[in-house]
Amino acid sequence: MNNRRIYIAESSRILSKQIAKALNDKGFSTQIFMDGLSALKKIVDDAPDLIVADKNLDKINGIQLCKILKKGSTKSSVPFILISTDEEVFDFWNRSTDANKTLSVSSENFESLIDAICELLDSGYINEDSFFNEAGNDIYGIKALLSKAGANEALTEAQRQSEEEEMTSWIVNAMERSESFLQMTNNVIKLYSYVKDTDELVKKLFTMIYDACNYDAIALILDSQKTKVYKAGTEQLEEGLSGEFWNICKTSYEQQAKKKHTITYVQKDVSGIVPCDPQNRSKLKSYYDFVIETDNEFVGTLHVASSKKKLFTYKVQSSIEYILPPLAYLLQQSIQFSAVTLTESKLHSAFLKFVPPQVIDDMLTSDESEQQTNNNEKRNVVVLLSDIRNFTSISEINSPEDVVYFLNTYFTQMVNIVKKYGGTVDKFIGDAVMVLFGAPISYTDNAKRAVLAAIEMCAQLNQIPCGQLKFPEGVKLDIGIGIHYGDVIVGNIGSEDKTNYTVIGDTVNLASRLEGLTKLYGAKILVSQAVKEELDDSVNLMLLDSVKVKGRKESVQVYRVDDKPLPEDFMQIYEKGFKTYNEGAFSLAVPYFEKALEMMPDDKAAKILLGRCAEFAVNKPENWDGAIALTSK
Repeated sequence: MNNRRIYIAESSRILSKQIAKALNDKGFSTQIFMDGLSALKKIVDDAPDLIVADKNLDKINGIQLCKILKKGSTKSSVPFILISTDEEVFDFWNRSTDANKTLSVSSENFESLIDAICELLDSGYINEDSFFNEAGNDIYGIKALLSKAGANEALTEAQRQSEEEEMTSWIVNAMERSESFLQMTNNVIKLYSYVKDTDELVKKLFTMIYDACNYDAIALILDSQKTKVYKAGTEQLEEGLSGEFWNICKTSYEQQAKKKHTITYVQKDVSGIVPCDPQNRSKLKSYYDFVIETDNEFVGTLHVASSKKKLFTYKVQSSIEYILPPLAYLLQQSIQFSAVTLTESKLHSAFLKFVPPQVIDDMLTSDESEQQTNNNEKRNVVVLLSDIRNFTSISEINSPEDVVYFLNTYFTQMVNIVKKYGGTVDKFIGDAVMVLFGAPISYTDNAKRAVLAAIEMCAQLNQIPCGQLKFPEGVKLDIGIGIHYGDVIVGNIGSEDKTNYTVIGDTVNLASRLEGLTKLYGAKILVSQAVKEELDDSVNLMLLDSVKVKGRKESVQVYRVDDKPLPEDFMQIYEKGFKTYNEGAFSLAVPYFEKALEMMPDDKAAKILLGRCAEFAVNKPENWDGAIALTSK
């Protein structure tokens, strides 16, 4: 014979008798209680082997009974099954009951309950000798109150009932203050992981409040430069009702905000919170608004409405009010973070016009001390300088508006190419653009990146729309690019009031001189020997000349860069001629350059060196070292 005792707290006589009969048939001993308080009184004196309680009991409901036993009792290991005749038994308020099982049952179908009871009893539990331990672990004072309620036999029935109601109210209020508040606080703590995403934070908040009270419409208005409004459920209200709800929310917010200027509202609907429900939502019967503020700052207002009456019970209202202080700080941090993120995004977008994304990311992730350390440092940098040819004559025959429009279009195309190869636009100088490869971000192949960017910049010219821009006769859109690699001083350079991140040094000057020589030699791209040494065989190079540019004593070998290689026989003849010329055998060099011009009659470099050879054969320069001194920039 099975002597295990099961207490059944169920207000439905039919269901309770059916459960008891099924358990009696299996050999269990049962006792039925019609309300939670009666069950609690009995449990204090004589704890059972298992408890079954309906969540919707009188005086003390099943949820509260479970919390009392599980949170403040040495019999917390007694199996507890929370049942409900509702289809939905899991809601916000019973998630923290610690019930061993939570089931939905009916008088027609309770086999799953019987199975759960057998399963829990078979698993066993830790038995304790007394409901409250000797140390007085009666955190709610329940035992004393229960004893008081039944001790004085002289009390009238009315007095006894009054004390019983007082005790019940005390227990329930204690549970409301502790468990409900704790549950809401735990949910607010979870919201902290979403502080960097205000949209997701608000969605989680709306979900939490919906779990607590099943509202029909909610609005959160956050005080910021542009007032943010989040709404949920309003799209399911009738059009007029939705507008009425918003007007109430807006009026309440503006009364609290007390702003003296026009308020700009930015509204966003939060979907997926309030489920579609065919019930009539033509009228809102419950409405409550909450002010959200910190100790010294107004954060916003929260507005909740429902088509049901008496939505805002003590439990719902007090629990929401309880979480408002931490919620205020949480929302305040999120608003501030969003503002900083927006500012950073705008700066990011602005800088993207000049530098590649990885450069910006590096600057944002490095701390201030690191930036100070890197300021005004000596570094090897590749400098690319590009200039539009004949731009002065082009500007003379066009309106300033057309010129500016064209330059903006042209620079946009050029900068996009620069960023593609990891370069940084240092500055625009009229129609010229100065680009750095190696600052602030450096790569192992800075020189090659610069050359590939230059090749693509030249190739892109035919794709640039010129709009209404007119060109002088015989002139077309063309550019010259000079590239040099060497030491520079890089950092923030300027006055106390205004500084620019830029580079200073002879490397910049030589890149500018090389750009100027592109016209002389008829090449679009010229690079120095220092750049050539950093390149591999995949780049098409040809040595043109050795020069001493103005302001520089040392000679520089100048190389031409082309997208496609020049004819091989031409390059071989030119190379032999240049070698002979460089050694001072000018008369012997003449036939080579003549032959080169037969192959490419329009080559300016061959024409220049042929002219020099003819001149120097008659008047050989003193102290010839193979480099020609150029007097113009």
